[in-house]
Amino acid sequence: MTGVFMTRADLTLPVLGFPQDGDVMPFEDRELLLGKTGWLASRARHLGLEIVDSAERRWVVSGLVPGEPPRKKWWRFGRADSERAGLEVELHEIEREDFIATRARVEVEARDIFEEGDEALAAIRAASTMAELSKACFEITVRGQGCRILSGDPGIPIRPASEVASRALLLFAIVRLALGVERSKIVEWLQEQNLLVAMSPEEAELFTTRRVTEQQRTAAGWELERLIALLWALGLADMSPAGEDPDLSTVVEIVPPAGDMSIDRFLAAELKPARDIAAMAERYRNLSREAGERYAGDPSDKNLNEAEIAERRYVALQWIINPDRISWR
Repeated sequence: MTGVFMTRADLTLPVLGFPQDGDVMPFEDRELLLGKTGWLASRARHLGLEIVDSAERRWVVSGLVPGEPPRKKWWRFGRADSERAGLEVELHEIEREDFIATRARVEVEARDIFEEGDEALAAIRAASTMAELSKACFEITVRGQGCRILSGDPGIPIRPASEVASRALLLFAIVRLALGVERSKIVEWLQEQNLLVAMSPEEAELFTTRRVTEQQRTAAGWELERLIALLWALGLADMSPAGEDPDLSTVVEIVPPAGDMSIDRFLAAELKPARDIAAMAERYRNLSREAGERYAGDPSDKNLNEAEIAERRYVALQWIINPDRISWR
């Protein structure tokens, strides 16, 4: 049977992906689906990936032909983004599946992850369109690993401590830029520590743009919240209460190169137990939702600030316990 390339398939978005060895994955964008299929291929997990679209059509991935990788631009510090490389994914269409059957499959997976009464499970059951089901499935992507950790599953891998520590150093570099430290000095130190290659494309642009705008500087300052979450997970700092500004002086005293701690000692820090990190992530998820609800009823700066803090810390903690699902973007 002749297949068709994904780039030419008549996919009706959003779509759900069902890997043979993992949880359902929602995609509202074809490029994200292509990128994720490429990521699965790098781990020999793409074959047999089943795709169900909003028109109740189904395909399975039968092969992958990588295109030419994007050239690394001279002004980028980091590696070329492999997920944006051209991909030709071969699909074979199989028997259609109606929405009710697709939702039932998702519910079976969700019952293995969430406790009865969890709002994520309720949202899946209540979904009446693929768009609603895709949105509900996002909770599986984000919270699935944490829920498994909290249920006592000992086989859930989390991000290595060295990677978390390296990411914390990059975040501190961004915070230092927001505080007015000379950019060339920050870049020189990052280069000495071989950290430039770990930058995201957006971070690389921040350090190479001709002039840092006030908007960029403000956004850089907000990275302090995600930095606090990572330092807490590494056992290097306390988590300041949501809604309270973190103690910047404490961070400056800890994190190299400004702090007293050597780079080797910092990179050797160990993560807290996975269960503690997962529990804190759930706590900040709840705090984020509560703050968002308060802001909806009273759109004050205080409520907006609390919602922003909680959300940023929640995302940073989820990044730690979801190494295969969440990238630093």
